[in-house]
Amino acid sequence: MGTVFEITDAELAQADDYEVADYVRINATLKSSTECWIYAASAAP
Repeated sequence: MGTVFEITDAELAQADDYEVADYVRINATLKSSTECWIYAASAAP
């Protein structure tokens, strides 16, 4: 369960700048078949 936000490209770029190297942005498909971007834990140590 989670929350989906509709944001602009500029806001997405700001989110990328905010997130640290511990997280990566990946494309995901929700149960509703909606595609979205999520931030997930990075595999890097």
